[in-house]
This record gives sequence, structure tokens and C-alpha cells, in this order.
Amino acid sequence: MLPEPIENLSEKLQAFPGIGKRSSQKLALDLLEMEDQKYADLIDSFESVKKEVVLCKRCGFFSQKGREGGLCDICSDNQRNDTQLCIVEKPTDVLTIEKSQIFRGKYHVVNKLISPLDNVFAEHTTISQLVARLLEITKNTSGLELIVFFKAGFAGEATIAYIRDVLSEKKILQKIKITKLAQGLPLYYNPDTLDQATMVQALEDRRLI
Repeated sequence: MLPEPIENLSEKLQAFPGIGKRSSQKLALDLLEMEDQKYADLIDSFESVKKEVVLCKRCGFFSQKGREGGLCDICSDNQRNDTQLCIVEKPTDVLTIEKSQIFRGKYHVVNKLISPLDNVFAEHTTISQLVARLLEITKNTSGLELIVFFKAGFAGEATIAYIRDVLSEKKILQKIKITKLAQGLPLYYNPDTLDQATMVQALEDRRLI
């Protein structure tokens, strides 16, 4: 019933998580009715995000192209605690932790969790970069805490086990306290849907693993 370009746009918009056919069709029609200047500004913003947003060279969180050293705001912040490192799967998981407003450490994004059944192995992650960071940090301190924030399941446990094995091989495991978020998290939680109060409790009650 609608012209083909609208139907095509509606279909493409369904690529966004949580956007179904009805929502995507409404968005397509809203775009069609948008003022020309607002539409042009929106298109410019889309292009800018793809061109200007990069991943931090140190931790893997979002950064902006051209920043000194290629670092994100968190890695560049000298007020953050270098002896607390939270490891997460995706850059968006950093935003979930930051919602707590109590964590003042830094991060490392592994990109993928190890899952042999899905043909995802250590070489598909940034664990080697993580280990290099830990080797550097432990040269100057033995009080490093590594906080694990992975979704529950086999892949998360396999990734933690692999990291422990590598740190043991490098003879720095004894210098690192490894903890995971504890009470307040549902058994099969999704990092994208956790609220601030839950994150605060989970951080405060983290436990050794």
C-alpha cells in the first residue's frame, strides 16, 4: 500500500534491536514528514558517527578520531583508578557500569567471549592486549583488582578460565585479585538492561572468583 521506498526504509530500520515492523514503518513516515533542514542534519549526524567515532587504542571503548594518543575520555582521565580494571564484552557494557556512578576504575573491552562451539577463540578477542596491560601495571603494583562483568553462561566462564590460565603462565596471577559482580544480578542477566540501583549493589557486593 505504501510506496516502495518507504517500505524499503521500513525494512532497513528493523535492523535496530527492538524495532519491529510497526515501529519501523512509523519511523520511516516520520522521516518523510521531517523538515528538509532537520533531515539533512540527521543524515550529517549519521555520517559523522561512522567517520568520527573509533575505538580507544588502549581499552576498546568509544573514542573520537584525532584524539591525542587515540584514547577515550576514561583512559585519558588521570583521576580514575589505574589499579581497578573492569573487563567487559562490548563497548556498550562500559555505559552500563558507568550508570552506577560509583566505579572510578578503568576498563578493557574483550570484544567477544570465548566459545569453541561458536568458533570463537582467544585470537578473536583482545585478551592478548589485556594481558599486556596487566603485565605493565603489575610492574609497579601488586594491588591490582580485575573486575569481571560478562553475561552469565558458558562463554563467560570459559573466557574467565582462559584469562586465569594465561595470567598464571605469565606468573602474575598472584599479584591480581579477580572479582565478579555479585548480589543484585539475576542469574541470566543482560548487561544492556540493568538499572542503576542493581549496578550499585552488584559492584559493592562483588566477590572473589
